[in-house]
Amino acid sequence: MLEFQAKRRQAYADFQNDYRKACVEFMRKRWDAFHAEAPHPLPTRREPDVPVVKQPAEPVRPHPEQIPHSSVVELPAPGKARQPESAEPNPGMPSAQPSPERPVDSSAEPRPAPASSKPFRILFYGTPCSVTLTGRERFRLRATDERSVADAWEKISDGTFDTLANECLTLKTQLGLNDWGYYDLVRKLADAFCGSGNESAVLQSFLMAEAGYKVRLARADGRLCLLLALDDTVYARPYFRIDGQLFYLLDESKRTSSYNICNFAVPGERPLSLAFSTPPRLAEDPCEPRIYESSDATIGLRVAVNRNLAAFYAAYPPCAWSIYAAPALSEQTREQIYPALRVIIAGKDEVGAANALLHLLHRAFPYKTDEAQFGIERTLFAEEMFYYPFSDCEDRSILFVRLVSDLLNLKTVLLHYPDHIATAVCFPGEASGDYVKLGSARYTVCDPTYIGADVGEAMPELRNIPAQIIKID
Repeated sequence: MLEFQAKRRQAYADFQNDYRKACVEFMRKRWDAFHAEAPHPLPTRREPDVPVVKQPAEPVRPHPEQIPHSSVVELPAPGKARQPESAEPNPGMPSAQPSPERPVDSSAEPRPAPASSKPFRILFYGTPCSVTLTGRERFRLRATDERSVADAWEKISDGTFDTLANECLTLKTQLGLNDWGYYDLVRKLADAFCGSGNESAVLQSFLMAEAGYKVRLARADGRLCLLLALDDTVYARPYFRIDGQLFYLLDESKRTSSYNICNFAVPGERPLSLAFSTPPRLAEDPCEPRIYESSDATIGLRVAVNRNLAAFYAAYPPCAWSIYAAPALSEQTREQIYPALRVIIAGKDEVGAANALLHLLHRAFPYKTDEAQFGIERTLFAEEMFYYPFSDCEDRSILFVRLVSDLLNLKTVLLHYPDHIATAVCFPGEASGDYVKLGSARYTVCDPTYIGADVGEAMPELRNIPAQIIKID
């Protein structure tokens, strides 16, 4: 066994040396010219200034009625990007380097937790992090031409930053970061150590490549920037189509139309995924609590959200609604709201319990459109519903999905109408009212923005309009 592990470690070391040398040699060659493609526009809807309220004279719909749907969308499998329907391969792009399987570094697990006394410290969303960096590791680029960048990459890949690469991965595990969170950590650490300039981009490219992620270095107007291959569509950010993969430019640097890109493929590299199921573990900094009460005052919630987690979510790149709906609430928020919610649903069947949660969302959360609250379309994670003063249809639907999943253990989907977002729940027994079919399963409509409506009641004007079904799990 020891001999086998030693061979594995040697294979990984050989792989590292080979790919690093090949990368430096490739960087010295002329970088290919690419044009950035126009960003995917943010999804927009003509939301009403006030939510729709069920009229007293509106009849209850006791008999099931299936409403139409246009398509079904689900999260892609890990490593397989979801491309927009209009995306087509761009002929003439230079081909990527061959990518043999990356050897497994068995010595990398488990890694010891980094000591708090390490010399270089940053705050990552209010959370102290430290790594082994000193002034001796600082480097400077002479210029941004191919030779200068290759010289800098050769210097940082000579083993000097190997400890840092391992410590960053340890922090990823400690903080419970997904792929995007890891990049965010790497970017903040590199900016803090190098300054937010060209040296930072080079260090980021090394750390992300060492972690196995598919990234590219790009240059425009004397600036270097990092391009990220992502599993999911990102809105309102420029991107490049390289060998059939979308690479996004996500930093806040000044944009231009043409870039030179070093298209070197690291063996075994993989795109980043924006999806995650549990929030990161960040230091606690609770905000002032907000009070949420039902219209009859039978339900009262007092919630103080972690400001650091809210800041992490606020920096998230705009993406698909299914990604916003997937993460659980933080343990701290669950402890503040779930005991009271379990009391009000106790003794009710699934439909009655869903009605109680639905009516709470109708009355306890003030409504305002994203344009009115933020000046731009902005989807909220479920946690953020307790942080910002207002919410709109997709925000309420995302929180309802989370509450039903956690408290009732029922499957849910989002329903995307042309100008509205609602939900549907797969109840185990017969549930009256409007529904959609997903395979052989029936999902009953539940609309957190149709004020006063019960389970099974879709807005009358939407009952004959096809809705896109968005799967969450």
